[in-house]
Amino acid sequence: MATPSNVIRVPKPARSSFNPNRPVTKNTLLKNQIEHFRKLEQKLPPERQTGVDFDSIKTEGQASEYIRKMTGILNPQVAKRGGR
Repeated sequence: MATPSNVIRVPKPARSSFNPNRPVTKNTLLKNQIEHFRKLEQKLPPERQTGVDFDSIKTEGQASEYIRKMTGILNPQVAKRGGR
């Protein structure tokens, strides 16, 4: 249980932190997350795969959509709650 002495406050990111049109090429963290999900997806039965062409993911918006789809497949309870 959280108490005032062990709560870590995380500030909200700036609105400019996410730009759906920004190229994903220079975002190593996001590229690694996409690659991780791609490897997981390849192990899923075909009927559970997203059908997203990995090489077509060029922007943060496309990456976000792919990550949302994969998260919903891997953790349907979170998808039902709207990601929370």
